[in-house]
Amino acid sequence: MNEETKIDFFGDGMRIFLDYITRQHKKNPEYRPHPIIRAFECAFEGIKKTNVDECVIGVSQEGTEKSVYEPYVVVLQKRVDGIEVKEIRNIQIDKPLPVDMMLLIFRLQIHLDKIDGETVNPEQAVDALNAIILGDRFHALGDRWREARDEFTKLLEEGKIHLPRDPALRNELIKLTYDTPWEDYSNRLRSLIGASIAPSLNKVSGAVIVTSPKNAKIEKYKVFDMATQFMLGKVAEYFNPPKSTKTT
Repeated sequence: MNEETKIDFFGDGMRIFLDYITRQHKKNPEYRPHPIIRAFECAFEGIKKTNVDECVIGVSQEGTEKSVYEPYVVVLQKRVDGIEVKEIRNIQIDKPLPVDMMLLIFRLQIHLDKIDGETVNPEQAVDALNAIILGDRFHALGDRWREARDEFTKLLEEGKIHLPRDPALRNELIKLTYDTPWEDYSNRLRSLIGASIAPSLNKVSGAVIVTSPKNAKIEKYKVFDMATQFMLGKVAEYFNPPKSTKTT
């Protein structure tokens, strides 16, 4: 699908989604969908008032007072036979998104809306991501953190991995004891240790291990960020994620 793919906004799928967003707003006036959806809504409202061949730009806000979202731009152009998506761009990483990625965000929004509140636990985050991205790429470490810690220690002793160069991270690792709870590990160290168990959790390349403690509260917007970073961000330079998506 190229960047100038034409979308039938009155087709069943898009109409159902727009109706869904409208219903969510009616149920909760404070409802704030993902910024790409807000940018799309803004552009779509503007396109109704434009002439054929004119373009409209929708720009998302950057979230709430407590939650910072990645901002997006959506550019639509009115055509005689419909509306054309000219560009969808993530401003923070300054990369365009294919239309398929926008649809992925729509599906993820619906999936996360089924969970009450503004946060999810790691298992819920992983379930949501695996529901829309093919390949069973995401795994919650959960109670297997001890297994990961022991595997990391074994690989370290065998010289197959080396201590990080960052002095602060090295010092933290050295000070840890066998009884240190997982909650007391820093996020960076949890990620480092969690990566050591990835091969045993997933046979495909490109597994992402969510190493947050199993009772951690993860803001929903971070789940969206995980999806976009996996598909488009720095991590995409190392992995080769599939382009197709699952439907909810």
